[in-house]
Amino acid sequence: MFEKYKDLEAYPDVLSLKDVAQYVHISKDTARKACLDGKLKPIRIGKLYKITKENLVNFLENNQ
Repeated sequence: MFEKYKDLEAYPDVLSLKDVAQYVHISKDTARKACLDGKLKPIRIGKLYKITKENLVNFLENNQ
């Protein structure tokens, strides 16, 4: 599943909204909105949103 996203290996296994925004080339607010809309499945830790690489890849595959 990750063959297409080899450059994602440089990122940690669990990404912040900032990491997601940087990788996808969108704003941090757009990444947060994708989480709130249910398009991107986050893990909530208090106010923080964390996204696993697997969830990011699923988001990218479903939104091409």
